[in-house]
Order: sequence, then C-alpha cells, then structure tokens
Amino acid sequence: MTITMAKRGRLALLPLAAGLCAAFPAQAAWDFTPTAAARATYSDNVGLQADDRADSGMVLQLTPGFQLLNHSQRFDFSLDYALSLYEYAGARRNGAQRHNQDLNSQLKSRLVEDFLYLDAQAGIHQQATSAFGPLQAGNDYVRTNRTEVRTYRISPYLVHRFGAFANGQLRYTHDSVSTDNAGMRRSDGNTISAQLASGATFRRFLWDAMASRSVIDEQLPSIGGGAERQQTTSSKAANVNLRYAATPQLNLGVYGGYDSYDFSSVGGAQSGAAYGGSLQWTPSARTSVQATAGHRFYGPSYSLALQHRSRGTVWNIGYSDSVSSTRSQFVLPQAIDTAAMLDNLFRAQIPDALLRAAAVQAYIQAAGLPPALATSVNFLSNRYSLNKQLNAGVAWQLARTTTTFSMFKTKRQMLSSQQVDSVLLGNTLSTLNDNTEQVGGMASISYRPGAQTVATLLANASNVKSLSDARSSTHRDLRFNLSRTYSTRTTGIVELRHVRGSTGLGGQKYTENALSATLTTRF
Repeated sequence: MTITMAKRGRLALLPLAAGLCAAFPAQAAWDFTPTAAARATYSDNVGLQADDRADSGMVLQLTPGFQLLNHSQRFDFSLDYALSLYEYAGARRNGAQRHNQDLNSQLKSRLVEDFLYLDAQAGIHQQATSAFGPLQAGNDYVRTNRTEVRTYRISPYLVHRFGAFANGQLRYTHDSVSTDNAGMRRSDGNTISAQLASGATFRRFLWDAMASRSVIDEQLPSIGGGAERQQTTSSKAANVNLRYAATPQLNLGVYGGYDSYDFSSVGGAQSGAAYGGSLQWTPSARTSVQATAGHRFYGPSYSLALQHRSRGTVWNIGYSDSVSSTRSQFVLPQAIDTAAMLDNLFRAQIPDALLRAAAVQAYIQAAGLPPALATSVNFLSNRYSLNKQLNAGVAWQLARTTTTFSMFKTKRQMLSSQQVDSVLLGNTLSTLNDNTEQVGGMASISYRPGAQTVATLLANASNVKSLSDARSSTHRDLRFNLSRTYSTRTTGIVELRHVRGSTGLGGQKYTENALSATLTTRF
C-alpha cells in the first residue's frame, strides 16, 4: 500500500517536473527544508462512528515532510509535502486509517520575457466523499467519509502586444483529477482559450474579447461487473465586454456572448446567449468592487467581488453562479484563502512580501487555522451542476488578538443525468445530490499573551440538506489550542477538541472528545 502511495505521489509531481525542466534557470537558488511532526491523541471516538459504536483509544502520529522553495526574477516555485503515519494503541479502530499524504505545489515562470510563460500546480489532499457524512475537524486519521484526491494542472501561454492597440493571450491547459473512490475514477481535461484586450490607445472606452473550448475525458466505473465506461463532455464559451471609464475609479460596462455545454442532461437548455451589465469601482488602493448582473441560458446571473482593507481589518465578500463540476472545483477551488486574507491583514506591519508570507504561514501553524475559511463541501460527483455560491469573511487585528469570521451559503442543482453517479450513490440514494443546500460559518480568535505563545479558540458549524430527498446533516466542532514556540524551528501545540454531528445517511449521530499534543520542527 505504501508503494502505491509513493507511485501516486510521483505521478502527481510529473507536471511540476516537466515545468521545472523547461523553466529552471541555471543560477537558481533552492531552499530545501525538511520537517517533522509527532502527535499523540486520545479520542473517545477514534473512527467518528455512531455513538452506540464509539471506540476510544490513543493514536500516535508521525509526519515527515519537506518544503522546497525558489523565488527569482523569472521563477516562482513552492512545494510542500507531508506523509502522515498512524499507529494505534491496541488494534486499529473501525473507521481509522494507517496513513495519508498531502501535497501542495505551484510554479509560475517566464520562459521567454514578454512572450512565453508557464503556470503549473499539483496537489494531493484528503476530501469528504459526501456532504452528508462526518467531516474532518483536526481528526485527520479518520477514514470514514474520506478519499484521497490527486490533481495536477499545467498551462503554457503566449502573450503579445499589438502596439498600443491591444494585448493578446493564447493559453493551453491540461489538467487531471483522480480519486481513490471507485465511483469517481480519473478524468483528464484539455482547454484552449484566447483573449484580446484594449491597449493604451483606448482611455475612455475599453474592451476585451474571450473565447474558449474545453474537452473532458472521464473514466466511469463499471456497472454490474461489466467493462469500465468512458464519458466525454465539452463546453464552449465566447464573450465580449465593453466598458466606459466614467472616472479613473469607476468603469461601467455591458457584455454579451454565448455558452454551450455538451453532456447528458436531465432536460432543459444546455446552451444560449449571455448578456448583461458590469460595474468596476476602485475608490482607493484598499477598496475594490466588481459586480455583474445579466442573463445566461439557465436564467438570471449575478456576480459580486468586494474587497476592503484598513490598517486593522480585511473584508471579503463574493457571490457567483456558474455551471461547474466536482472536478473543476478540485482543480480551481472557490473559497476564501486563509493565507491571502491574513497576508492583507499583515500588510501594514510587514511591507516585504516574502517576509510577510513566512509570517502568515507561521501564524496559521501556531493558531491551528485551516487552509481555507468556512466553505461548502465539494462532494464527489461525475455530474455537471448549477452552483450558486456566497462567501463572506472578515479578519481584524488588535494589539494582542487576531479574529476571523467567515460564512458561506451554496446551492447546487444537478444538470446532467443521475446514471453517471450510480456507483457513488446506489439506487436508494440516487436523488440525494440532485438539489442540495449548504450553509455554515467559522469563527476564530487568537490571543498572544507573550511573543512565543498563542492561544486560539475556533468554532465551526455547518448544515446540509437535500432539497430533493428530504435528508439533512449537521456538523459542529469547537477546538481550543495552546501553541508555544521554543525556537525558530520548533513549536509545540496542545489541543482540546469537541466534535458532534448527524449524518443524512441513516440519521446517525456521532460525538468525539479528544486531547492531543504535537511537536513540530524544521531542520
């Protein structure tokens, strides 16, 4: 099994390796940092089983890993990898696992200045299989309702300036998503897109045009012991935007275009005209608002992106509706990134970008914050859906405290046939994911009694319901952790955790109380 995991990790790194070979500058300076963490946890429900089947015990965790960085004028690369190994006092509990891994890597490179560029990323993460099952809350040794998701994306693109008239971009993207779940195997996507935007000649009247085509090949599981099935879906889009710069801070515009999707639908249009109006308002360097209102083939369509930053606060509100899929959200997640929000919050204190990024990561680790603020569960599905998603977050900082609050509301209405999810859900749950709604929030407050100590209280709550199946699920967790920095390389954390919830798959309730101690070091 370990050999299999190693092979999968190497496969996920292949696109990054290809990008590195193409973009590697001979004089590049690499920063390689090995890491290790040891954790001991006592839990009264190790596998997050139903209360009447809860099994307590000790869990010992060892997590070796490394970080690889390179930042230069032409080259920006980061890679973080960790392999977690678990040992249990006595027999391994039902619903627990022996190991898992996590990879997060990104590459941006200028191969030929002002002409050829390359973006690439790869990831391995643990993901909830269903929104109606137990969710992760610091108990990453739990196997119940989890699967490993592996993604990579490589995207070379050309840029060209047509004098002062226009700027053009031509981009090709190849991406891949695979999981350990038999109901959602592997899919590969290929996208080509072109964009042309007005140049310096246009001052009051601005414009841009975009066209793209995507083709996705998916491996679907066999039914009744038959051969593995294949599914090919595609989409096309074209759009033109016209904007008028009423003032240097305010742009007003209109847009028009056409969207077309090719998949096995449950009925209704899969293509149609897109049109509407747009607004861009940037009253200062710290505040920006972008909004659209219009119509697409599925009905009214709106979007909003509001960002505001003051010396001690950061605000972020976003809304969007779009035709999407589970795999596309794995490749390009839609969530409020914790690091990005804290980076804006620390900007006034730490002007240098690299030093600020290091401070943000150190703070996230010390406070025990998740990579993303509150967001909906991107449950496994092979179907296309109409997603309507609202995310909002705020963070503020006082002399000794840093506080974050975030919330989300997501509606997901399936547009393609149930048949492709028959292995994932079975016959009795075939309509479970047809129309779902998720609502949730997360709050954290961190207090620094001294330069080396951080105390954090974190609360998380979410509700999920199936609007077509009358099932619902809830999740609540409350965590308190105390972090102590012993040196520039060594940190210790003690965490007390309470988790409770109910599943929509049988109405079972689960509860966990746990105490853990962690020691992390960088070599």
